[in-house]
Amino acid sequence: MPNDFSVEIHTYLSAKILEAEREAKLGDQVTSAYARGKLEELQWIRKYLQENIDLKNYIYY
Repeated sequence: MPNDFSVEIHTYLSAKILEAEREAKLGDQVTSAYARGKLEELQWIRKYLQENIDLKNYIYY
């Protein structure tokens, strides 16, 4: 079901975002910079999905 898949994607992204936030806080300078970049990319992906892919207006037949 498409909505279930969308929920799974957002759950996965949430876990990865939390992981990147933790790495950014606890890592050394290089690791923190990498984690901040990863965090920005994950947040961009989530925003893109919410604006373009999510099925909030999808009509099921």
